[in-house]
Amino acid sequence: MQFKSRYLQTGLIAAIVLSGLTAAQPSAHAGWWEDYKNGVKSFTSLPEEVNELKQGYSNAMSQLDQAKTSMEAYREENARLAEQNRLLAQTVQQLQQSEAERASSARFWKTIVFSAIGLVALWFIFTRLVRFGLRRR
Repeated sequence: MQFKSRYLQTGLIAAIVLSGLTAAQPSAHAGWWEDYKNGVKSFTSLPEEVNELKQGYSNAMSQLDQAKTSMEAYREENARLAEQNRLLAQTVQQLQQSEAERASSARFWKTIVFSAIGLVALWFIFTRLVRFGLRRR
């Protein structure tokens, strides 16, 4: 069985080489030997090209795996940064709220202080006017 498949394989290869050489060439050609050598050379270089293609494929797959790995790392980093961003936004909101409360408190105390100063000044002016009015009479 093994001999039959070996003969069949050899026969197929020979048929492919011969049909490739005869089909591509015009029937009246002077440099048939060079064409035959070039055909055999191109046929024998096919396994090297296949190996180069396999190597390129494996390189592309390894680069794809690296890209997937780095993409997953970027996703994890992005999720971590999104959580950090959420915490920072919450902190900023709390700081803005405390700043608004501080400003409201400062405004309240400023109003109290200026009102007290104004009342004292009005009391002083009122008492001076009353004294002045009583002296005139």
